[in-house]
Amino acid sequence: MSNLQKLEMEIERVRRHLHELVDKKLGNLIDQEVTAVSIQLDKLIVEYEKSKMQQLKG
Repeated sequence: MSNLQKLEMEIERVRRHLHELVDKKLGNLIDQEVTAVSIQLDKLIVEYEKSKMQQLKG
């Protein structure tokens, strides 16, 4: 399994967790826990995009 595939799976896992958490917090997007998971997801997406660009460069 490639690094990109692993990142895709982790992004999807964290994304699902974020959606579940938002539901649990009744849509409170400024909840500290929701914000922390959102930041984690953002970092994974940035890492994915950087890895993708590295692959394209060769």
